[in-house]
Amino acid sequence: MSDVLPLPPEAEKQLYEYGALGRKAEDAGDFDQAEKYVLACWNCIPDPKLNYDHAQSMTADLVKFYRDMGHPRKAMEWLPLARQAYGPEPDPYIEFIAATLYYHAGERDQAFELFDGLFKAYKTRPFQGEKPVYLAFYLDCAKEKRPGT
Repeated sequence: MSDVLPLPPEAEKQLYEYGALGRKAEDAGDFDQAEKYVLACWNCIPDPKLNYDHAQSMTADLVKFYRDMGHPRKAMEWLPLARQAYGPEPDPYIEFIAATLYYHAGERDQAFELFDGLFKAYKTRPFQGEKPVYLAFYLDCAKEKRPGT
């Protein structure tokens, strides 16, 4: 997004403090406490949130947080806002996150479709540094869908 406003210094300081507490709770496996802090981070951003620094990355982080904590339905609730935050055109980063979310939610056809678009546009680049299961899933599905195999 262009013309993003900086967070007020106190809000940014609080966001980082909540973020550290949230990561600590997440590492301890305390979902409820981690969720409390991750949502507190989001609430540090003034309204309208998407006009401020950190809002874009926070939307993606919220989707990943809920996905990784095993709450794909809650992650799905944040996905439209993440897509909005990253602009009017589909963003490869968010679409990869969406594909992984669909994968973990058991919506394999939707996951494949998104992975397929990314693979056709960027080959294996979006999969680099990610869990190997995503590329393996994509390649297995692509092989199954290939005519004559």
